[in-house]
Amino acid sequence: MRRETAPAILRPTRLRRWWVGRSVRVKGLIVVAIPLIALIGIGITGLVLADSASDARATARRASALSTAANAVLVDVLNAETGARGYALTRDPVFLDPYDLMRTRIDAERAALREAAAVGGDTAGQRSVDEAAGAVLADLTQLISTVDQNGSSGQITALLQTSRADMDQLRARVADLIAAPARLVARQRANLDALQSAVTRLNIGGLAVGVLAGLLGVALFTSGISRRVAEAAVNADRLGQGRPLRPVTDSGDDLGRLARSLVRAEELLTTRTAEIAAARDEALHATQAKNTFLSNTSHELRTPLNSILGFTQLLELSDLSDDDRDSVTRILVAGRHLLALINELIDTARIESGELSLSVEPVSVEPLIREISLLLSPLAAQRSVTIVHDCALSALAVHADRQRLRQVVMNLMSNAVKYNRRGGTITTSCRLDNTGRVEIIIADTGPGLSEDSLQRLFVPFDRLGIEQTGIEGTGIGLPLAKALTEAMGGHLSAASVLGEGSAFTVNLRRAPDMLPHEPTGVPRPAPHSAAAGHVRVLYIEDNPNNIEVVSRYLKNRGNTALITAQSGRAGIELAIRDTPDVILLDLHLPDLHGDHVLKELRAEPATSAIPVAVLSADASPGVIRRLKTYGVLDYLTKPIDLGVLGTLLDSITPAVDPQDIPVTAARSSGPNGAQPSERPIP
Repeated sequence: MRRETAPAILRPTRLRRWWVGRSVRVKGLIVVAIPLIALIGIGITGLVLADSASDARATARRASALSTAANAVLVDVLNAETGARGYALTRDPVFLDPYDLMRTRIDAERAALREAAAVGGDTAGQRSVDEAAGAVLADLTQLISTVDQNGSSGQITALLQTSRADMDQLRARVADLIAAPARLVARQRANLDALQSAVTRLNIGGLAVGVLAGLLGVALFTSGISRRVAEAAVNADRLGQGRPLRPVTDSGDDLGRLARSLVRAEELLTTRTAEIAAARDEALHATQAKNTFLSNTSHELRTPLNSILGFTQLLELSDLSDDDRDSVTRILVAGRHLLALINELIDTARIESGELSLSVEPVSVEPLIREISLLLSPLAAQRSVTIVHDCALSALAVHADRQRLRQVVMNLMSNAVKYNRRGGTITTSCRLDNTGRVEIIIADTGPGLSEDSLQRLFVPFDRLGIEQTGIEGTGIGLPLAKALTEAMGGHLSAASVLGEGSAFTVNLRRAPDMLPHEPTGVPRPAPHSAAAGHVRVLYIEDNPNNIEVVSRYLKNRGNTALITAQSGRAGIELAIRDTPDVILLDLHLPDLHGDHVLKELRAEPATSAIPVAVLSADASPGVIRRLKTYGVLDYLTKPIDLGVLGTLLDSITPAVDPQDIPVTAARSSGPNGAQPSERPIP
């Protein structure tokens, strides 16, 4: 990929180179340290000023307390002196109330004055005031006593003059005492005003310094970082898009290391992309090869099984002794078991490759369970196992692929029969969980599983040591059932108690309720009545054994004439010439593929309306779905169930008088399209 031209880069100064080379952590510390130092200085200065202001306030409070205490003493003594004078002049006891009030609290006020003077450091002034207050109180006491004793006017006048003189002296001493605190308070107020102004200026200056320091720190921190972060983000986006990176300035800090890491990541991504592309191509090739292998394996394994099961079914229709009939039954059971194993292996591979196709639709639960129970009843009877149904909601339905749900439930119920104890019980039930989903529960009374076995239960090919018991199985049935359930939007879980049994729960989305109906999955024998109409069948098949199986089966149907062709081209020619009632078509023919044969039959006016049923060993859902879109009557997979084939032929047999039925014969044509020859059906 072409590198883009690097943008022009200015050569940084020495200081800038030093700054760019520092790590983001160091830059952050520097950026934080600048405003932090400024704030610490401002804080310390503010604390000093606040301490000074606190001292000034304390001094002012002490001075104010001293002044207050001295004034309190002065006021009480003054009120007492005024009352005593009024009493001396009028001899009315009412004037003694202020004096009596003063006497009750003068001691406390003089004590408060002593305490304030001690705190304020002016005990000498306090003693002077206290002495003067004592002299005035003594004068007042003598004055009141003289008045009470009816002293002469001269005595009372002399005492009044003495008390006045002592009162003037008290005023003077109080004035002297509070003069110093008053001056101190004035000075402290001035100091407080100055400190307040200083604190205000400091705050304004600190705010300005903090803002400038913060701006400086941000400028230093973001110098080049924003641009380089943006460049790194752009390069990260380009890396994610698989585009070449833009060149950036190399540096020794974290962003420089990030830029170099992105370059290394680009190189690694280029290498990994090439490796992934190669691995993807290899995986696609392997997937194609696996799909081809699955298709071929399905065909190659089903083809011989078709002969085995086909001829065995013919033997089953014959008159046999009891021993021979038992042998034939055992062959059919073994062959169908082998077919089931092949289907499970192929289904597992399809799920892993994501090629499993489903047809999800509402499926009634109870009839499906009863149908499977009916199929398994012979096996359960052999083991004396009782199947019990407990589904109160008979109309319950789920969203599922009916064939795949039948496969899941069949697997769980057959396991419950095989691994149950003799004389045990299987209980099938259906119910709604707390979220409104449907639970189908299959519980048995077998030996149960340990916790370790439960953890390994759904591991493919892990049979948990059960292979030592002689019970048939491959260890893929339960993993396949779980995968199919999850593919249908549900989940499969298991619970077990050693010695008591196990329970498997299939949880699926609920569908609208459906009325119960009779099971439709149990094969019923095709009617073979001489009153049925005559049908001509063209079978295009290259395998002689398959032709022989169908020929022998149709021999027992007195209303069928068989024509065979062993190549696609010969089959087309016979169909145009003889216009049979139905065509049985194999897909893998030696000259033409079945798809091409079907297209030519549909394009030819003489054969376009003839029903065509495909008989093929290819059981791929995609192939079946594709051919059904072409309008085939049905798609029967090999090995062929002859009963199903008979039912298919009966569905298209015209009703005619039995006397009109001709002699049944078979005509065949070789792969080269030669003239067919007629021969009786053996």
